[in-house]
Parts: sequence; C-alpha cells; structure tokens
Amino acid sequence: AEWVCESEDAMLFHPVEFYQHLLASAPLPTKALTQGLIWGAGDLAAQSREGSGEAPALRRTASFFATGVGSGALWTTYYDAADALVSPLPGGALEHTAVSLALEQAVWCPIVFALYQIPASVLTNGGAPADVPAAVRRQLVPMLGANLRIWTPANVVIYNVPLQWRVLASNCVDLVWGYVCASFAADACEPGDEECIVDAADALATPVGSRRPALVRRGRGLPRLMRTRAARVWLS
Repeated sequence: AEWVCESEDAMLFHPVEFYQHLLASAPLPTKALTQGLIWGAGDLAAQSREGSGEAPALRRTASFFATGVGSGALWTTYYDAADALVSPLPGGALEHTAVSLALEQAVWCPIVFALYQIPASVLTNGGAPADVPAAVRRQLVPMLGANLRIWTPANVVIYNVPLQWRVLASNCVDLVWGYVCASFAADACEPGDEECIVDAADALATPVGSRRPALVRRGRGLPRLMRTRAARVWLS
C-alpha cells in the first residue's frame, strides 16, 4: 500500500505520466473531459480578449465545456473505430493516412457535423430544435469545404501520433487555429471599431473551420468577421 501511495504521489509531480495513466485507466472520460476543458478555456480566452471589463459569462463557458465533452466522446469513439478499421489494411503509414483522411472527410464529418456540431451551434445560440434542419442544409457543405482546406494538413500529423493522443492533438490544433484567426482578424480591424474587435474575439472561441460550435451573437446575425477580407484570405 505504501508503494502504491508513493507511485501516485510521484505521478502528481509528472503531469505527462499522470495523464498517460488516466488515458490507460479511463480513456473515454479522460479524452472527453480534456476536450471540454480546452473548449471552455478557449471561450474564457475569447471573453478576456473582448476586453469589456465585465465578469466572464460562465454560462456560455459551461455550454462550451458541455458541448466539448460530448464532442470529445464522439471523436474518441471515432478515432478508435477508424484505427481498428484502417490498421489491418495493407500498406504503410502513407497509405493508412490517406485512407484515414478520406474516411473522415467523406463519412465521419458529414455525420458528426449534421447530427451534433450544427445542432449544438443552433441550440447554444438560443435556437429551437425546429431550426436545426434548415441550419444543416445551409451550413453542412460550407463546413465540409472548410474542414477539407483547414484540417487536411493538420490531420496528416494527427493520424500519425499515437491513438491515445489524437483527441488532444486535434484540440491543440483547434485552439492554435483559433488564436491565428483571432489575431489575423484583430489586425484587420480599424482602431476603435469595437464591434470588429469583439468579432475577432469570437473568432478565438469559434474560428473559421473549427470543430467547436459556432458562436453567433443574436441581433447581429453572423459575426462580421465572416464577411471581412481577413476571413476570405484564410479560406481562399
């Protein structure tokens, strides 16, 4: 018993080893909660960047966290199933990566976008379930196009990291991409244009091509960032 306690204490001082232990002992909840925490942290960073001086909207952050937990569980299950399907196929890493990319883009993303991500965006922004079908018809094809352009280079790396680290790697890419979009959009704002600056902060919470639910400020329609030259440059 004393040796077990010492081992547990040692892991607490080595975060990577402790996280590896959690991945081995409880992979699904560990990956799901990790994604929820990263999405929540991204939203808090976005609210901080808005610079309004107000207290963080914790209800909004909690929504991002809960949606991230669900998404993390879905992507964990998918990565496990895709790896089990692709690994026995003939060929090496290059062929397996190509099959994994095609499988995600052609099969998985249409399913998870239409049945989870778009509905989550609608409901997070105060929409009703009846609004979901129209949103899916309107957003699915553009989201698949953005996913193809933005995530293909990242997925080449993600599908070559160990299976247990893929959800974390995907979320790190998503978070870094959010900072890139937000910084680029903020640079495109005119000094003193508070609405544009807030939209740039929203880009950190839900950047173009992100797998996080889109944040739409009611009363203003889609964030103006989506109509700026900055967004068009990144998507061209």
